[in-house]
Amino acid sequence: MRNRRKSLIVALLSLLPFGGFGAQPATAAESTIKGTGAVTGTVTAPKPFTAAHVYLRGQEKPVTFMVFTAGGKYQAINVLPGTYRITAERRGFAPVAQTVTVKAGETVTADLEMNDGPDAASNVNGPATVTGYPGPAPITGDVEFVSDYDKLYPPGPGRVVLERTCMACHGNNFYGVRQYDHAGWQAVVDMMSKRVEGMDTRVPPGKLSPQDRLVLIDYLAANFGLDKKKRSLHIATDIPVDEAILGRAMLIEYDLPKADVANARPRGQNPYFDDLGNVWSTDRGYPNAIVKLDPRTVTFEQYLLPTQGVPHGITVDAKGAVWIGETVGFSLSRLDRDSGKIERFPIDPRGFIKGRGHDPIVDKEQNVWLTTIVGNQLTKYDRKTGKIVNYEPPTPNSYPYGLDKDKEGNIWISQFVQCRLAKFNPRTEEWTEYPVLTAYQDDPFCTVRRPTVGPDGTVWYGIFNKGIIGKLDPATGKMTEYKVPMAVSEPYDVWPDPAGNIWISDGGMGGTLIRFDPKTETFAFYPTVQRGDLPKIEITREGAVWYNPRSAPKGAVGVLYPDMAKMTTFEAKY
Repeated sequence: MRNRRKSLIVALLSLLPFGGFGAQPATAAESTIKGTGAVTGTVTAPKPFTAAHVYLRGQEKPVTFMVFTAGGKYQAINVLPGTYRITAERRGFAPVAQTVTVKAGETVTADLEMNDGPDAASNVNGPATVTGYPGPAPITGDVEFVSDYDKLYPPGPGRVVLERTCMACHGNNFYGVRQYDHAGWQAVVDMMSKRVEGMDTRVPPGKLSPQDRLVLIDYLAANFGLDKKKRSLHIATDIPVDEAILGRAMLIEYDLPKADVANARPRGQNPYFDDLGNVWSTDRGYPNAIVKLDPRTVTFEQYLLPTQGVPHGITVDAKGAVWIGETVGFSLSRLDRDSGKIERFPIDPRGFIKGRGHDPIVDKEQNVWLTTIVGNQLTKYDRKTGKIVNYEPPTPNSYPYGLDKDKEGNIWISQFVQCRLAKFNPRTEEWTEYPVLTAYQDDPFCTVRRPTVGPDGTVWYGIFNKGIIGKLDPATGKMTEYKVPMAVSEPYDVWPDPAGNIWISDGGMGGTLIRFDPKTETFAFYPTVQRGDLPKIEITREGAVWYNPRSAPKGAVGVLYPDMAKMTTFEAKY
C-alpha cells in the first residue's frame, strides 16, 4: 500500500509544471547602475531542471544579457533600456520566447516556459564548434554531434599519437569537422610540423617519430576522410554547477561589428582595457582588425589591419597606444587610438628569424615585450632606442606562448610544447627554466599556454591538455597542481582577481569561466553565453571577468559579473 501511494504521488507530481529545485536566488532590491532596469520571473518546465540559462537578446543593440535560475526563479538587474527577446534555455528542453521592454528605473516581470522536446536551433546564435556545457545543444545539418569519445576517436595507436602530438594543442573538436584524403592530411601534418628535408622542425625531439607520423596520417585519413560526415564531440555530462552561486551572476556579450566587406566574419581573441574604461580586442576573423568597445554605450570603433597582418595578443601602454602581436606578418604593431594610424615594427629586421608574434605586455619602463611562438624568441621593443631585440630561451623549439612580468621586472613565459615555465632577467639577460610538476611525473610533452604572476609573486599556470592548473613559488621552486573537476577541461588562461581568487578560462566543455579559491581549494563554474574556447581573460578592479568566445558562432566581447548586485559601472579598468 505504501509503495502504491508513493507511486500515485509521483504520478500526480509529474503532471505539474516544475520550477526547478535547489537554492533560492539571492535577491537584489533594484539595479545598482543608474539608468538601467530589471527583469525578474519564474521558469517552469514539465520536469525538474537546475540552472536554466535566461537570455535577454537585444533587438535594438548588439548585446545579450544572461542570468541563471535558482529554485526556478531568476533576476536580471542593471539591464540597459531597450527591447529584448527573452527565453529560458536548458539542454533537453525547447524554449518559448517572448518580448519584453526594459525601461530605466523599472522592473519587468516575465514568467518563462520550457517544453519537452529537442533543443531549439535558436537557442544559440548558429552552429557551435564545441559543445557540452549544461546549456542548450544546437541543431545543424552540417555537423553530426557525437557523445561517445571512442566513436569519434576510435582507440588505437593512431589516437595515442593524435592526443599527444596534435590534440594537446588544438583540443578535441578540431579534427571531426575537417575532411581530407590521405594526401590532404599529410599536407596538414607537414604544414603543422614545418616539414623541411624530411625533418619535422617544429616538433620537439622524441614527440613524433617517423613511424608515429605514418600512423597519425593513416589514422586521420581513415577516420576524417572525404567520405566522412563532419562530426563534433557533444559531451553528455554536465559541468558541476551550483545554483546558489550562479543565481547571483550575470554575463553580458557584445556582438563584434562586421566590416563592410563581403563574407565578413568577426572572431575576437584577446581583451584589454585602456585608461578610459574601454575594452579593446583583436579580431582574427575576416577582415583582421582591432576593435574598441565602450560598454557604457554599446558602441564600437573598428580599425582594419594591413592585409599581411593577423593579430593575436594586445596591450595598451601608458600613453594609450595599442600594441598588437601579429601571428602573420611577423611584426609588432602600434595603433595610435586618436589618429587610427598603424605603425609596424618587423620582429627581426634582418629576416633571419621566422615565426609568429603572439602576446605583448608593457613593463615599467614602457618597453614592449612579445613572445614569438614559432621562432622561439622573447622579443623586446626598447622604448629609448626604438629598436627590436630578441632573446632565445635555452630550450629549442619551446614555443614561447603567454607572458607576464613580476615586481622585480623579470619576464615570465610559458614554453608551450616543452611543458615548462621560464624566467628571463632583463638586467643580466639570464634564463631560468622550470619544468612543471606534471612534466616530472606524467607527460614531458604536456602543453602550458599562459603564466600569470599573482600579487604575492606566485606564478600560476594551466596545463591545457591535462585539465590541470598549478602554481610555482619562485623563492623555493615548489610547485603545486590541482585537477579541474570537469569531464573535459582545457584551461587556457589563469588570472587572479582582487579578492585573491584564481580565474580560469576553459573551452573543454564548451565555454566555461572557472573560479578557484586557493584557500579552500574549491572550484565554481560559470557557463558562458556562447559556446567557444576562451583564449584570454582580463579582470577589472571590481572583479568583472572579460573574455572573447573565440570559436563561438558570433564574434563577441563578453564579461562575467560574479555578483550583479555589486556592480557599480559597465566600464572596465584595472
